[in-house]
Amino acid sequence: MVAGRAARDGKGFRLPPLDQSIAPGAVVAVIGPNGAGKTTLLKTLAGLLPPLAGSVARPRAAWLPAPGAVNAGFSVLHLTALGRSHLRRWSSGLAAADLDAARTALDRLDIAHLADRPFDRLSSGQQQLVLIARLFVQDAPLCVLDEPLALLDPAHAQAVETAIRALASEGRIVIASTHHLPFAARADRVLTLGPDWAEMDTPARALAPDRIRALFGVEVDGCPCCGGPLS
Repeated sequence: MVAGRAARDGKGFRLPPLDQSIAPGAVVAVIGPNGAGKTTLLKTLAGLLPPLAGSVARPRAAWLPAPGAVNAGFSVLHLTALGRSHLRRWSSGLAAADLDAARTALDRLDIAHLADRPFDRLSSGQQQLVLIARLFVQDAPLCVLDEPLALLDPAHAQAVETAIRALASEGRIVIASTHHLPFAARADRVLTLGPDWAEMDTPARALAPDRIRALFGVEVDGCPCCGGPLS
C-alpha cells in the first residue's frame, strides 16, 4: 500500500508530504501531538477523505473510529455480523454465514459470552474488542484504527493490542493512531506527524528521546516500555 502526498479535512487542513509503502502483515503506529492531523491522515488512508494532492493506492479498507463514536443498541452478535454487510444487499438481511463468522470472531477474541448483550451496555474496553471482531469479519486487507487504546484500563488495552496483532497475523495491514508510546514501541513501524513533517521509521529511531522531545516537547528517558534503551 502506498500513501499519497497529502490529505485534508472539511477545513482544507494540509498534512506534510508523505510517500510510503507498507507491507502486508505490518502494524504501523501513528503518533503526534493533538491537532497534528492523525485522524485526517487515517480517514484519507481509509478512503473517507480524498487526498489534496497525489494519490492513495490501497486495498479495501475497514475503519474503526475513535472510542465512543459507535453507540448502537444492537446485540454484540448482530453488530459484529453487520461487518459483512458489504457482501450482500441490505434488503437481503443477515445470512446464517454472517452470524457464524461473527461467532467465530467473537470466540477468537474470548468475548463469545457477550454475544447476546446490547452493545451500548458494554464497558469501553469490551466495546473496542467487539468492534475489532467486526474488523475480522470484514476481511479487509487494510484496517485503519483511530485511537483504539484510548480510555482503556491496562487489561483491556492489552487485550485490544493482542487482537490488533491477530489481525496483522492474517496478513492485514493495521494502521493505528495512539498516544500510548509502549504500543508504538511494539509496532513494526512508527509514523510520526509533526507540525510540518511526517516520517516513517523503526520504533527504536522514532521513539528515541530526542525525537520525542522534538515531537511533544517533553523529556523521555529510554524505552517507554521498560525504561531501557530503545534498540
